[in-house]
Amino acid sequence: MERSGSLTPDELSRTGPGSTLTVIEPGALRLPLSGWWLRIARGSEGRPALEVHSRAGLIDVSVLSALSISPLRGGRHSGRSATRWSLAWGQLPPGGDIVEASFRGWRRSRCVQAHTVADAFRVAEVGGRFRSVTCTAGTTRSTARVVKEIRSCDRER
Repeated sequence: MERSGSLTPDELSRTGPGSTLTVIEPGALRLPLSGWWLRIARGSEGRPALEVHSRAGLIDVSVLSALSISPLRGGRHSGRSATRWSLAWGQLPPGGDIVEASFRGWRRSRCVQAHTVADAFRVAEVGGRFRSVTCTAGTTRSTARVVKEIRSCDRER
């Protein structure tokens, strides 16, 4: 995939202090809590694609599509590490300028506005471990389980 020359967050999340995405190099953003990073690349037919990278490597590639929109592509949490976080990502649905992500856990929940990335994708990250996430944009609503992140040492077992 060809890498895009620029990538900046289009809007800020309401996740609290320190929640802004950091530009780490042209075309790449770092998430503040997990340390994961996002890249915009070019998929087939020159369409934008979102690459989601963890410390263990590439987790997902979502290519912008009008036919099969994935408002909720995936969700991960930190497991039992010292820093607890949960995140979810996906594609912006048509007419869905604002995406609300509602993370639910055993005893609590947290609702935040997702970051919009490259006018086509969105990502939401919150402090804490949660079991599921529901993303709502206009009339579109998707729910998925938030699973434990894969660490590089977990792959070797």
